[in-house]
Amino acid sequence: MSGRGERNPIWRRRLIAGSVSLLALGVAVAHLVAPDLTIDNVTVALLVIAIVPWLRDLFTSIELPGGLRVEFRDVEQRVEAAEAMADAALVAGGEGAGQTDDPAALDEVHRLAAEYLSVRDSMRPGSARTQRMNGIFARLVRATQRIADPELDDWLTSSDGGLRLAAYARLYAVPDGATLDILAYAVTEEPLAFGQYWGIRALDKAVDLVGPENVRSSVVRRLEDCRPSGADRAHLLNRLTAKIHGLP
Repeated sequence: MSGRGERNPIWRRRLIAGSVSLLALGVAVAHLVAPDLTIDNVTVALLVIAIVPWLRDLFTSIELPGGLRVEFRDVEQRVEAAEAMADAALVAGGEGAGQTDDPAALDEVHRLAAEYLSVRDSMRPGSARTQRMNGIFARLVRATQRIADPELDDWLTSSDGGLRLAAYARLYAVPDGATLDILAYAVTEEPLAFGQYWGIRALDKAVDLVGPENVRSSVVRRLEDCRPSGADRAHLLNRLTAKIHGLP
C-alpha cells in the first residue's frame, strides 16, 4: 500500500506536466498553421486561470520575469495568484469603454449573471467551480464595458447576486470614484464569497482612483467592521484598510 501511495503523486505530476506541455505545443502549432490568428486578452486570462491552480503538483512556486515570485500555499491562494497574473489581460479591454453602447450587451450581462448563479448553485464548492465562475467574471468584464452608462447603483443594491457581480466586474475594469460609498456598502454586505472577493478588488481600485486620504471615515469604519470568513478575502480587506491608513 505504501508503494502505491508513493507512485501516485509521481504519476499525477507526470500527467499534469504532459498535459501542460501538450497545451503549449498545441498553441505553438496553431501559431505556425495560422500565424495571423489573434488571441484576445480575455482568452489569455482564461488560460492562465485554468492552468495555474493545477501547477502545485509541479512547483511550490513560480518565478516570473522581473523577479515576481508566486508562492502556492492552498487552493484559494493559487486561484488568487492566477487572477493576479491575469489582471492586466482582463482589464486591457477597458480601453475605450463607455464610448459606444452595444444594445445586445445588457442582454448578455443578464445571461451571464444568471449563468453565474446557476454554476454556483449546481456545482460543489472547489477549484473547478471557482474556475468556471472566474470565466464568467472575465466575460462580464468584457460585456459590461460595452454598456455606455450601466445602472451601477441598481446593480449594486440588487437582490440578484449575478447583477452585483456584474457591477463588480465593471468597476474592477473601469473604476469610478463616485461609486465608492455604495460599492463599499455592497461589498461589506455581500453574502456570496466569490462576489465579495471581486468586490473588494474593485473597491481597491476605486480607493487608488480617489486617493486613500479622500476615503470617508464612515467607509473606513464599515471596512474595518467587516469580518469576511474566507482567508483570501480577509487578507485583501486588511491590505486595503492598511493602504487607507498609510501603513506598509
